[in-house]
Amino acid sequence: MNEMTFEQVASQFDPLIKSQIRLYHLTSRFDQYYQAGLLGLWKAYETFDPEKGQFSSYAFLKVRGRILQEFRGEMRRLEKEDNHDPHESFVFQNLSHMDSIPFLEDESLNLYLAHLTENQQRWVMHRIIDLKSEAEIAEMFGVSVYAVKSWRKSAIKKLRLVLNSN
Repeated sequence: MNEMTFEQVASQFDPLIKSQIRLYHLTSRFDQYYQAGLLGLWKAYETFDPEKGQFSSYAFLKVRGRILQEFRGEMRRLEKEDNHDPHESFVFQNLSHMDSIPFLEDESLNLYLAHLTENQQRWVMHRIIDLKSEAEIAEMFGVSVYAVKSWRKSAIKKLRLVLNSN
């Protein structure tokens, strides 16, 4: 990548950064996440080893990773504010009118959770509802991250079956 300046690389990978921001519906804070994407691209530009693969694949991972890292940091900062009203949360504030995420009442949620094992329910509650990382969940329950990923995989599979049968 040394044959190109970073400005040229940034111009070339601008669509990648923007697509990742749109993919995760982070457009309400576009500048913040665009900057994070540029930081990821800069890290890829600086640390790329041509012997290990293509730059585009490496850049994709670094850009996406940095944007998601920024999002997780934002979530943690907002969590520390201890906001109890779910309608005032960061996620609800940033939903556009085009987004359609149904608000699940406790009863509805319990109907779906009833189809899952205890570990699968743990994954749903802590990962989806509480926005904890899989590593944090693994630490909470004294299991490996791979075990938590297994819970995720089987929970998603079962929930898809339940949703498709309704």
